[in-house]
Amino acid sequence: MLMGSPGARKGTAMKAGKMLLRAAGYNTFAADAVSKEMFLADMGRKEDQELEELSLETLVSDEEPCTESYVFAEEFNDFIGQGDILFITRLTNLWDNLPEFRHPKLHGKSVYIYKPTVNIFGANTQQNLALAIPSEAIGNGFCSRMLFIHGDPTGKKITFPEPALAETKDWLIQRLMFIRKNMTGQVRIEKEAIPIFDRIYKEFRPIDDHRFAHYSQRRFTHLLKICAIIAVANTRMYVTAEDAINGNTVLSAAERRMPKALGEFGKARNSAATSTILEHLHKCLIPQSPTDLWKIVSKDLNKFPELQEILLNLTKADKVQIVKIAGKQGYLPKNIVEDKWDTSLLNMDYLTQEEQDL
Repeated sequence: MLMGSPGARKGTAMKAGKMLLRAAGYNTFAADAVSKEMFLADMGRKEDQELEELSLETLVSDEEPCTESYVFAEEFNDFIGQGDILFITRLTNLWDNLPEFRHPKLHGKSVYIYKPTVNIFGANTQQNLALAIPSEAIGNGFCSRMLFIHGDPTGKKITFPEPALAETKDWLIQRLMFIRKNMTGQVRIEKEAIPIFDRIYKEFRPIDDHRFAHYSQRRFTHLLKICAIIAVANTRMYVTAEDAINGNTVLSAAERRMPKALGEFGKARNSAATSTILEHLHKCLIPQSPTDLWKIVSKDLNKFPELQEILLNLTKADKVQIVKIAGKQGYLPKNIVEDKWDTSLLNMDYLTQEEQDL
């Protein structure tokens, strides 16, 4: 899930990827807006009567392809709705690569989905995420299966962006087509990579945020998936020790900003106002007084003392600090960078300079 304020160009980044996938022949995208019933109906391929006609050998073999659906939602709330905990739970179940999924009598027909395989790539703001996903969903597994990738607007303004080079686009399309045709079967881990994975698994320290407790338990699964992607992108069906380090580098870079990606979602009272304050402060170069901040959140709070309470709590939590610059005193963010990894388990050259500076 790409997370950021409006104008961070989340949709722009996604459109380029979707265009390449379509050009490479990939077409199993889910509808942009759909009910949970229709999502299952669209995925379902066989009714129970048709299923009975299949031989046992066919069902237990790998000859039949999985039932695939790629949720590619630039406006994620349009797809998932607001607070639909049943839809969220159902997506969570489908996400786990079940051998099959059955739903009885949907619109008069039973839906059977063989090897459901669901991928989700979405974009959202902190405020809209709180509308789409109830805070209790943090504990049901949905959020622990998602990587929240945070990005701020860069401030760069390009009136007429240069189009991508035709040869680069063609090369990417050909590479995706080659991967789709040839990279099939099980991805294996080279023997030399196993000690590296073992160290990463044992030396990982959980994210210091209670909302990511379940994520921390699934972190190794995320790492294996990223390493498989890196290997296959390089047209290999095996993961090397270098892939393990590079995958850990990518994941750790994302994790440094995942708490910021969620803002105050899933936290206490006035979380929306708190999120707005933090988002505003991260854009500021000069300290903001309580009066300045009241202009930003006056519609979200009932009384000025509520703002004072929020600022006190943020200060105690080391999220903001009181500073004085050019004669003006006020609040600015307090960014704490914590080095969690032995440098031998990271390859910072694998990241862009912009990613390293985050």
